[in-house]
Amino acid sequence: MVEINNLDFFGYNGDQKKVLALLNEPKKKIALMVAPAFVVDFDYKIFVSQMKALGFDKVTELTFGAKIVNQNYHKYIREHYTNYVKGKKKKDKKFQEKFISSTCPASVELIQTQFPKLKKFLLPFDSPMGAMSKIVRKNFPNHTIVFLAPCFAKKLEASKIIDKKKKHLIEACVTFSEMRQIISKERPKIIIQKGKFESAGFDSFYNDYTKIYPLAGGLCGTLHYEEFLGKKEVISCDGAKQIQELFKKNSNKVLYDILFCEGGCIGGTGVATHLPIFLRKQKVINYKNFAKIEKMNGKRGLEKYYKGISFEKKF
Repeated sequence: MVEINNLDFFGYNGDQKKVLALLNEPKKKIALMVAPAFVVDFDYKIFVSQMKALGFDKVTELTFGAKIVNQNYHKYIREHYTNYVKGKKKKDKKFQEKFISSTCPASVELIQTQFPKLKKFLLPFDSPMGAMSKIVRKNFPNHTIVFLAPCFAKKLEASKIIDKKKKHLIEACVTFSEMRQIISKERPKIIIQKGKFESAGFDSFYNDYTKIYPLAGGLCGTLHYEEFLGKKEVISCDGAKQIQELFKKNSNKVLYDILFCEGGCIGGTGVATHLPIFLRKQKVINYKNFAKIEKMNGKRGLEKYYKGISFEKKF
């Protein structure tokens, strides 16, 4: 547990102070949810150990949340488009001609403010962060949830996620760069055995291909859309300017995989690294390949982890 003294002296901002105060609260258990782009700023081989040395009791990725989002997108597009077009079903009120991903809060805001006529095409489901916060609450009901984000837009989104009792699911949120500052100043001590760091694994429910979700095109790359859409019906677009240009052209694609930051979440405003995008992308791919050999202790995204949870969302 980190001993916290005179936070103002260290120059922490309000969000950092809140996280550290939660960690220092006696008997409080904290679960850290981590955006999958974290590997651009942290060494994945020691990251979980660092976080647990800071005082987090559970550390989990959003990979399972991303998988749940994919499942909902898959089913929804089939029911509202594919069954009509390929099944030659007579079109009715349920039919929809476009579908816009809603995983990125900044992209959602852009659609709502600059292209309000397209708002009805936003896929009505939680983002991976929203979905995962519900899963963590179900499986770790006595834990307070903190989120580690690649951008500041996620902070705003996190503040709006509430449960049925109107209580916040995520109590605090810091960016990658803010967590790097915390690590630098608090210097969490990682246990060393026989000259090597003790590497702890994530407290996750799923560990697979959705690790590439933060990359531009990551949604389409993991959705298996070929089962219900043709390649020419899908488009991926990253960067605010590029998204604006895309929708100004009145594009006739069916599925739009959009991320506000160039390169995707690895180019987020809360990222500390100055590495070029192509090297950040390679870090994510390397991590995905490494993760294939990680042991999951029987946890493979089973339905029991999310049974009874609704992931629907209105925009």
